[in-house]
Parts: sequence; C-alpha cells; structure tokens
Amino acid sequence: MNVLAIGSKRFITFFKLFGFMGLLAEDKNSVISALKGLSGSYGLIVIDRSVIKGSESEIDEISMSIEPPVLALDPPYEVYETAEAVEKEIRRVMKVF
Repeated sequence: MNVLAIGSKRFITFFKLFGFMGLLAEDKNSVISALKGLSGSYGLIVIDRSVIKGSESEIDEISMSIEPPVLALDPPYEVYETAEAVEKEIRRVMKVF
C-alpha cells in the first residue's frame, strides 16, 4: 500500500523511515491545496495534526470527497516512544488486526 505523509519536515522525515512518501506542507493552506491536488494513487494519507489546527472540519470535508482514507495524527515523535507504538496506533485507527 502506498502511504503519503503530509506535514512538517520532521513529520514527513519520521514517516519516510517506514518507507512512506512525504509531502512538505508547513501550514494548513498548503495541506488543503495538497489534498485537493492528489490523485487516487495512495492507499492512505496521514497528516500532521499540528499543522492543520483550526481547520479540522475543512480537512474532514475534503477527505470525504477523495478516495484514500485521511488520518490526522499528532506528531509521532511527541506522542509515541517507539516505531512499534506508531504502527500499533495506525493499525488501531485503521481497524487492521
């Protein structure tokens, strides 16, 4: 599955360690523009929640109109201590067992 991480440089660098693609977006307007311009070639999109603060409802609206699921996550390096904890959280949110 192709996964795209959108957010700050630190956020996308973290997810690139797992083999995800990364798209730099430092503010909510650039995240919104990126989402609107994406094709359906991804299986999952994760967004840096710290970048989109204040526009969650707009992101939710956009995510309902595009094909891959969109998850807004807190920066994992602030919340999770290990890579396994990040993987477990993604599986929990996506309901993958």
